[in-house]
Amino acid sequence: MVKTRKKLLIIHSSDELYGSDRILLEVAEALKDDWNLEVWLPVDHQDGEQRLFNELRRRQVAVIHIDMPILRRSLMNPKGLTRFAGLFPGMVRRMRAAHADHVYLMTAACLLFAPLARLAGVPHVTAHLQEPWGTREAFILRKLSFFADHRLAISQTVASSTGLRSDSVSIVHNAVPRLAGSPNPEAALIEGFEQPLYLIASRWNGHKGHETLLRAWETAGHPGKLFILGSAPQGNDSVDVPDLVRRHVSDPNSVQIVGQVESPEAWFDAVDCMILPTDTIEGCGLVVIEAFRHGKAAIVSDSGGPAEVVSHKENGLIFTPKDVAGLARLMKTTTKAELQAMGAQGRRCYERNYTPERFHQAIRAEVSRLDPVV
Repeated sequence: MVKTRKKLLIIHSSDELYGSDRILLEVAEALKDDWNLEVWLPVDHQDGEQRLFNELRRRQVAVIHIDMPILRRSLMNPKGLTRFAGLFPGMVRRMRAAHADHVYLMTAACLLFAPLARLAGVPHVTAHLQEPWGTREAFILRKLSFFADHRLAISQTVASSTGLRSDSVSIVHNAVPRLAGSPNPEAALIEGFEQPLYLIASRWNGHKGHETLLRAWETAGHPGKLFILGSAPQGNDSVDVPDLVRRHVSDPNSVQIVGQVESPEAWFDAVDCMILPTDTIEGCGLVVIEAFRHGKAAIVSDSGGPAEVVSHKENGLIFTPKDVAGLARLMKTTTKAELQAMGAQGRRCYERNYTPERFHQAIRAEVSRLDPVV
């Protein structure tokens, strides 16, 4: 007799294809053979192309869009909270109808579903914490997290920011898939460039440090070529990167705004170094691991998670957040050969710590510890 697989409902806070979205894909990959998966994505936070939705469909994972209560700073006001209250009864009914054995919350923004899952009678709830908690929201998020049986954090930085007991949070470091495919024609055009080639690949959010980087680029005298990937998300926190280039860089030919691309891997292949100049706190910085996978060095601000991955002057370089002069000095004094040597060390770090095989094994072990599939 064939045994029916248990159902795991994954709830996520965005439909894009950035850091936490890609970790959802890895979680689904880790659990799809043992569980009947269903994914709920929100209707209010998308990149316009539904890239995560389409990728899940391509992988034959059941996925739907739902108008649901996701904790966003822009909604933390009387109007937003009133809207949440109106959604709660329908969400409880919908969760009961889903008949899930386990609910997996992909980010802290989904934590309202922890008590809702309990009200719906779901036996188990896992919270996967991917963002550092600020002081103001930590009190509420801690209370909500107590409704989860199990909590995972992507770094020590994230775990510490929650204020939860260290023995109540398991740390599972992120991973990125192994390389596949070949460079695109655009990336191939920059081969043979004598000065270092740098890349920044992230959302165009205010805290990501684009202005810090561009001011440092100007201070350093445009020490090579800088490529900027990404796009501005919906919401009030986006920045106009082309305008920042016009305002801060006297040689616009030294900076190329690539924008959103289908295959960012090709650009990692083409450059010498990835830069993550976050001005505030970063939970992990998945692009650092991506850089290491490609055998590239990483220059990062000392913003939490990235500094847990990078070893200064071994596989990359670390500077103080918002320190324009410090970042400029690193770029101005580091040679292409030194970056390439650090990139080789980064590749070894990836193989030791950040492969999908290691991540999948860890996720299966954590979920099975709470809710065995046999």
